[in-house]
Amino acid sequence: MSISLHPDTPRGRTLAGSPVASAGLGAVSSGARNRSGLFIKYVALFVAVVGVALLANGSFEVFFYYREHKASLIQIQHEQAVAAAAKISQFTKEIESQLGWTTQLPWSAGSIEQRRFDALRLLRQVPAITELAQVDSAGKERLRVSRLAMDVLDSGLDLSKEPKLTEAVAHKVYYGPVYFRRESEPYMTLAVAGTRKDAGVSIAEVNLKLIWDVVSQIKVGEHGRAYVVAAQGRLIAHPDISLVLRNTVMSQLAQVQAAQAEQAGGTADELQGARNIQGQEVLTASAPIFPLGWTMFVELPVEEAYAPLYTALQRLAIVLLAASMFAVLAGILLARRMVGPIQALRAGAARIGAGDLGQRISIKTGDELEGLADQFNEMGARLQESYADLENKVEQRTAELRESLQQQTATAEVLKVISRSAFDLQTVLDTLVESVARLCEADSALISSLEGEAYRVVATFSFAREYNALIRGRVLPVGRGSMTGRVASEGQVVHIADIASDEEYSITEAVTLEKTHTMLGVPLLREGVVVGTINLGRQRVQPFTDRQIELVRTFADQAVIAIENVRLLDELQARTEELGRSVQELKALGDVTQAVNSTLDLETVLATIVANAVQLSGTDAGAIYVFDEAQQQFRLSATYGMDEALIAAIRDQRIGAGERLMQQAVSVRGPLQVPDLRQEPSSPALELILRAGYRSLLVVPLLSRDTVVGALVVRRRDTGTFAAGKIDLLQTFAAQSVLAIQNARLFHEIEDKSRQLEIASKHKSQFLANMSHELRTPLNAILGYTELILDNIYGDMPDKMRAVLERVQSNGKHLLGLINDVLDLSKIEAGQLTLSLTDYSLRDIVHAVVVAVESLATEKDLALNVEVAPDLPIGRGDERRLAQVLLNLVGNAIKFTDRGSVSIKASAADGTFTVAVRDTGPGISADHQVKIFEEFAQADTSSTRKKGGTGLGLSIAKRIIELHHGRIWVESVLGEGATFSFTVPVRVERQARQP
Repeated sequence: MSISLHPDTPRGRTLAGSPVASAGLGAVSSGARNRSGLFIKYVALFVAVVGVALLANGSFEVFFYYREHKASLIQIQHEQAVAAAAKISQFTKEIESQLGWTTQLPWSAGSIEQRRFDALRLLRQVPAITELAQVDSAGKERLRVSRLAMDVLDSGLDLSKEPKLTEAVAHKVYYGPVYFRRESEPYMTLAVAGTRKDAGVSIAEVNLKLIWDVVSQIKVGEHGRAYVVAAQGRLIAHPDISLVLRNTVMSQLAQVQAAQAEQAGGTADELQGARNIQGQEVLTASAPIFPLGWTMFVELPVEEAYAPLYTALQRLAIVLLAASMFAVLAGILLARRMVGPIQALRAGAARIGAGDLGQRISIKTGDELEGLADQFNEMGARLQESYADLENKVEQRTAELRESLQQQTATAEVLKVISRSAFDLQTVLDTLVESVARLCEADSALISSLEGEAYRVVATFSFAREYNALIRGRVLPVGRGSMTGRVASEGQVVHIADIASDEEYSITEAVTLEKTHTMLGVPLLREGVVVGTINLGRQRVQPFTDRQIELVRTFADQAVIAIENVRLLDELQARTEELGRSVQELKALGDVTQAVNSTLDLETVLATIVANAVQLSGTDAGAIYVFDEAQQQFRLSATYGMDEALIAAIRDQRIGAGERLMQQAVSVRGPLQVPDLRQEPSSPALELILRAGYRSLLVVPLLSRDTVVGALVVRRRDTGTFAAGKIDLLQTFAAQSVLAIQNARLFHEIEDKSRQLEIASKHKSQFLANMSHELRTPLNAILGYTELILDNIYGDMPDKMRAVLERVQSNGKHLLGLINDVLDLSKIEAGQLTLSLTDYSLRDIVHAVVVAVESLATEKDLALNVEVAPDLPIGRGDERRLAQVLLNLVGNAIKFTDRGSVSIKASAADGTFTVAVRDTGPGISADHQVKIFEEFAQADTSSTRKKGGTGLGLSIAKRIIELHHGRIWVESVLGEGATFSFTVPVRVERQARQP
């Protein structure tokens, strides 16, 4: 491998004045300092790669080794726990089998001494049994031998109720709970029943301390232990016998709680970490001991369980350390071969960057680094070729940027002026014309604006004094005689190289006074309409460039925006003022409308109208006159802005219908204004107005069709005509005044008519009551004498005479009913009909009505059906009036029904009586169902109607029912009969208020 740096050509020198030369040389000198950093990075990278690979491999091995080791521990400890549980179970089974032969023979088969001998032999054979008792089939204790007490024969102790006897008889074997004698030694009761019923039960007290031998033989590692816990959590067997003798409770240990929960839930055993009774962290496994309900635990300290894993980690650390040392050595060797060429490339690049474009790099490594050096050399050659044109391009670009910066600065200044002086158009235009002339290198410039059909010069810059005075404010028509006119006619940019040679250009002063030759005109366009122009001029023949023309277009757009902003602002201000006036007028009209609709006090309404009229019209005073047709005078009704003395003086004048100004306003049927009262012919009323200081007035007549209602008059203290908008507003107020006056008049007329109608109604009712009384007295006499004659009081009479008298009696009764109806109606209309409220029976009312009309139904061969609920309560109301209503409804049903039946139905529900009368008559059409309850109304109103009557019965019935707080209605279909129904409260404590 060879590395060298050398210049390639004589031009390979450092460029003088290069701004990066010093920086490049500094980079070369710093290469040595950075070499150590690159070297360290390569070495660290190599070490990291090797270390990560080894660490990953070791981590995977440790992880899988941990899982395998853990699974092995689980398997071993679980198998140990299961084996130990089986040994203990076998231990109890052996004791159970030893007890079994003592229950083979019945009590009658041998003597008690023989059984005592057998029991003692059993105690010698089974050391775990401390006491043995034998019970006969009756539950009496016959024998008890013990290691700790005296033997007992035929004690007769009754054990028939003890669980150890009953459970043994029921299940053949009974395992009692673990208990402790003297709170130190664990015991368990074991009872075995014989296969024969008379064999009895053998009960043994088993010392569980001997299970310690079984537990002690279980080896779990070097420091592991096995122990047995009863269902209650007490320790039964433990290698440390002192714990058992101290009656140690293990239920507080997590592994004991978990094992008991697993046995209750039927889940499988699982190795778990916990702390033992000494507080040492251990790994535990458990297995249940059947059928005792005990649990065998096998535990191993965590340190011992994971000791092989810790050893594997130490081996891994040693391997990683050795591999890291090897990686450092290998990295140093490889980094040395890579850093050298890279540093050569860096040094060459730094020299090229410092301006030495002739620098070349020579690396002979035969790999990618050599190719990279060749690319560096090729790049240097290309940079050397392109540097020659770089300075010219930089200068050209700098000039363009400078020009763009000036344009942007000027545009920003214009926008700033527009934003600051949005409402001062002249300042904006002056700034625009100055900026565009300066940026486009023009000697003069102007801006014109559209006014009507021509254009006026509104802003100029750098014109000669004489020419500026000539052109400023000048109106330029559309045409080719001027630059402005030509741009306006063509609607596009106009560029004249030399106006001196343009025969159509007619403003010669531009050449003679301003010495202008080249001119440029750009239109100000708003929605396609030329609203102005920007004109630039040069005192030499030099056309404007495309960039300058585009710049003028930009400034033209800014000018259009400025002009449009001012125009919109003027329109907005005018519209705002107009809307403000409209809002005030609408508010005033709303106040007036509210006053007209809320009160009938004419003076209040007119005072509101005249006050708003004066305030909104901008006048000083006003008045509303109401025309009195009887006296043919205009009566002052409301004023505003006038003092009391003037008001009193005007009222004393009594302005008549012939007063000149009023007469003229009425004759023209419109507003009449007097701009100057001093020019009018003198009159007493006019003199009063002039002395009060008023100089002009406006009279608006108040007209309703062809009738004069009054006049609205407003006055001002200065002369002049009234604006059209004010006159229209006052006409609106005049219309409201007419409406108010008419409403007041109509109200007074209605009041007068109402009083007259009330008096007439009272007279009519009194007349009807008097006439009914006067007619009923002689009619009753006629009916009485007729009845006496028909009863043969005055002797017998011929049949022909009897028929005539019966007809007289029938018509008289009919006439008496009509008179009674008229009398009731007059009482109702006069508000004098009162109810006599008493308790009544609706059943009795229905019965009485049926008795009264039964003969009428029989005459017409009609079926009279009655349906009265059996549990009707006692009602309270006017019994006679309710009977009158029901009699009227049933009588009408019989009268209008020619065949079929009439049905009466009465019921009560929710504190209300409901009575319905149904007939099979012709029925009532829908349009007559409401009218029949009106006075003198009938379903058949033709002159040829077959049924008689006055049409008062249903009207009176409706009033009576309503006085009872009830309701009456009809349901009917033509051709299917009708049903009249009414409801009244069961208890009416007071009658309803009469209308």
